[in-house]
Amino acid sequence: MKQPGRQKELSAAELEEFFQQLTLFFKSGIPAWEGLALLGEETEGANGELFRELSAKVSNGSSLSEAFTQCGRFPDYAVDMVRMGERTGRMQEITEALRAYYEGRDALKRELRTSVIYPLSMTGMVLAVIVMLIVVVMPVFERVFRQLGLAMNLLSLSLLKLGRVFHQSALAILIATVALVAVFFLLRFTKKGRVALLRAYDNSAITRKMASLTAAERFAFSMSLMLESGIYILDALHFAAQLEKSEKAKARIEELERLLEEGKPLEEAILACGIFEKSYNGLITAGLRAGTPGAMLMDVALRCRHDAEVRRRRLLSVFEPVMVALLCILVGLVILSVMLPLAGILSGM
Repeated sequence: MKQPGRQKELSAAELEEFFQQLTLFFKSGIPAWEGLALLGEETEGANGELFRELSAKVSNGSSLSEAFTQCGRFPDYAVDMVRMGERTGRMQEITEALRAYYEGRDALKRELRTSVIYPLSMTGMVLAVIVMLIVVVMPVFERVFRQLGLAMNLLSLSLLKLGRVFHQSALAILIATVALVAVFFLLRFTKKGRVALLRAYDNSAITRKMASLTAAERFAFSMSLMLESGIYILDALHFAAQLEKSEKAKARIEELERLLEEGKPLEEAILACGIFEKSYNGLITAGLRAGTPGAMLMDVALRCRHDAEVRRRRLLSVFEPVMVALLCILVGLVILSVMLPLAGILSGM
């Protein structure tokens, strides 16, 4: 039997559909175990078995978050959010938010496939062609030049030397490539690796702003639901810190908690701890002075989500033309590496 932690997690598209159906059940007043049983009857294959297993666990007294954890096929974020929904009694809002979140993740995955994976695959193919030319074709031109008593131009000589380096270092390059692939899978599919990737995402100059906005959205959304449910603010902050995986974001939440414990007013504490960007200060101040912190935080969460999405799309829109430009340069080098020796041969005849 497989260990729960080793089972394949549901994809973003599957999670979106699952939480959409779960939202409909909660709206209709259908208990979670009964809705999961209905899903198990309507779904075939491994997912149908999963839903029936979840239904059995919930009907036997386990909470939905505990059942998710035991099955091992739900990401930590979904489990933590459902646990918060159980604590606040706002499961419908949580499942709707998770549906929207995984809908965005699925759309992002499709955008990445179009904007990143395709240009990268094309670049890889062009690089393979260039390597074949400089390793196999250029030495042939060099021999022909020697036989004709001609000298190769500087670019062709440079490419020829590069080809010799590739040829002599083929084993080392293969080992390095295999090592890079192994590191990628280690980072992508292990807990420590995902922590390292999250740390890099938080600290990278390219993604730092986007990571900060995403963490601020998670915090504002969870705090909004907890405050609207009547949970004491310090208890809500403590729980929000437990939900947060980003070390930077967790430190900011703990700083906010410390400032409030010292007696600092909520408005000053929020503005001082750095959870939100300064551009949100006006909205935060207006919401707090109006006495509607829960509604204000929900508005901030939606705005953070929008701003993070704008930054993400802007980054992807820059990546694709840069990759196309690099491809054009590589193709130009391919053409020059072949045409210049030919031109030299023809001019020497």
